[in-house]
Amino acid sequence: MTSQHHALQTSLKQVAELRGIGLHSGRFIEVRLLPAPAGHGIVFYRTDIHGLDPLIPALIDNISDARLCTRIQNADGVSMSTIEHFMAAFHGLGLDNVLIEVDGPEMPILDGSAIQIVTLLQQAGIVALDKVKPVLVVTKPIEVKLENDVVLQLLPSETLDLDIQIDFADPAIGRQHYHYTHQHGCFENELADARTFCMLKDVETMRHSGLARGGSLDNAVVVDNGSILNQGGLRSESEFVKHKVLDCLGDLYLLGMSLRARVCANKPGHAASAALLKALMASPSSFYIENENNLPQQSANMHLPEAAVALASS
Repeated sequence: MTSQHHALQTSLKQVAELRGIGLHSGRFIEVRLLPAPAGHGIVFYRTDIHGLDPLIPALIDNISDARLCTRIQNADGVSMSTIEHFMAAFHGLGLDNVLIEVDGPEMPILDGSAIQIVTLLQQAGIVALDKVKPVLVVTKPIEVKLENDVVLQLLPSETLDLDIQIDFADPAIGRQHYHYTHQHGCFENELADARTFCMLKDVETMRHSGLARGGSLDNAVVVDNGSILNQGGLRSESEFVKHKVLDCLGDLYLLGMSLRARVCANKPGHAASAALLKALMASPSSFYIENENNLPQQSANMHLPEAAVALASS
């Protein structure tokens, strides 16, 4: 088996399909996940868009909004929202190259976790390709501090480790910590079934803003003054913090490649993850990229992979 440092890029063996409701739009969305060649990366393809570029590569430079979900947008203004659980599943299973056909502006929320996506990807099968995975290796600490004691750090590490801490006023959640080491099989066993969560009062606020139209107890854990409103309660004692780890793993995959670093985060969120990635990119002396020849590659070469460029211009 190829070592972690020289693992081969992967894609799907066959097309996978799923459908579901968009959390914020309330629209019914159909998705097809297609095999893609080495160097293609994760690229979303809006099949409902005509006359504009329908391709949105899942990369840092395309992050356009990260308040309640992760949203990416291309130069033509064509966007895709709520991608984080799909990105987490791709990252979690080590899937590098996928073309995602979707007929609307938002990915389906499914049950609020990544478990259905993981099951679908495993059923479709994951195949090794003929090129080595590029890996971004952090060599110096990077830190981002935001309001409300939000602090995120990237530190050098031999593996991808996430140390995540959350702190919510509602006693049903409170203060929780989780340490996750990213190794084969860990994502599906530890994180994949952890659902997104919110406060009942926030649901009302979001609905007044025209958001969360597709939200329900079927696709989120809802808490209210110390009570969990979902029948059956939590899937695990650490479900809240595990979901934050899942989200973080998904957002980190917008690097367009695997990461070797220790991620320490207090009160993380999509906007904080985006700020951390941008701080990393702004400090090219803090990392190098292991490429096909296992030689450090200049960070200036971190652009859309060639195959995706060719696809976008065809």
